Amino acid sequence: MALISQWKPMYGTLKDYISSNPEIYIDQCEVCIPEDLRGRFYGYFDDIREAVIESCKSSFDFDVYSLSKNFMASENTLSGTLDLNIEMPMDLSSFLRNPKEGMMRLIYSRLFELVQGKIPEDDFERIVEGDLAADATAMFRIGYETWAALALIILLEPDKLFGVALDDDHKPLLAEIREIAFGRQFHHPAKRIPEFIFHSKKLDRYIAFKMPLAREVNSYYVPIELPTQRLLRNRNGDSSSVLDHRMIFLSVVKDLKETPVFADIHKRTVNSPDLSIEFVMEQDLSDSEIIGQIQSRVEIMKPRLGGTMVLMDSKSKSGSFKATENIDAFSVGLEQSRLQPIIEKLV
Repeated sequence: MALISQWKPMYGTLKDYISSNPEIYIDQCEVCIPEDLRGRFYGYFDDIREAVIESCKSSFDFDVYSLSKNFMASENTLSGTLDLNIEMPMDLSSFLRNPKEGMMRLIYSRLFELVQGKIPEDDFERIVEGDLAADATAMFRIGYETWAALALIILLEPDKLFGVALDDDHKPLLAEIREIAFGRQFHHPAKRIPEFIFHSKKLDRYIAFKMPLAREVNSYYVPIELPTQRLLRNRNGDSSSVLDHRMIFLSVVKDLKETPVFADIHKRTVNSPDLSIEFVMEQDLSDSEIIGQIQSRVEIMKPRLGGTMVLMDSKSKSGSFKATENIDAFSVGLEQSRLQPIIEKLV
């Protein structure tokens, strides 16, 4: 395989460097690399990671480089319009802003396991290819959701954006905001409020936005709850550092004094958004478990305009279709204009 021919000679160079410098000590339990030797060590180390990524990238079922290009364009547009920074966890930021570096980060620990002798050299290639297939796909999904969130906001033509906090009576109020970090909300153990509200020139209305973790939405409403379950869910609502599948909630706000509280997970009450959006691959449409989970979250949130699914990788389908009785699916891929029909549902 091409992968073998590229990385194995480089790995041999790294092993020779280690053996020729006895000051370097590496075993399964300890790593000691003197400071004056680290530059060349990590240079060889990074060469190996880059060779692995270059050999594997053609086997991916998605185009991370096109996603990166679209994300960067959307980020620049929104940052320029609102003078705000887009903040993300380091792994996601690297994946979207520098895809090769982002994918190299995914195999850092695995290569070190090889150097430490924790995994056999003959198994390394198979293990890494499996890791990349799973981890890069998961990161692509999360990165796509991040790009789509920016694209939806841009299509709504924002000209003002405010954060949402809670006053002393735990009621929402507008606050200054200098950066967008999807999943970040004002700290409260139970109330799930919008991350921010922006004015849409396109609709001449204010829009409340929230991007919660999908798995947390599963716990927004539990008819019968044990005390231990409440303790497990007693979190402050800020999930911005978590890399996992997210949804999007969008609601038109008619009065800024009536900012919605989407859920109170202690009282087990839900305030339905106008739209709830989830993101799937085409293959997910035939997975009854995935569709069942999405259906369950739609039933929990009961969005006023029904559930919405976005197909991230659709090439053969175009337009929209019914995924289930109460969920509309839109074939979008990486074409921002195909998100427009979702925006039109808010009109």
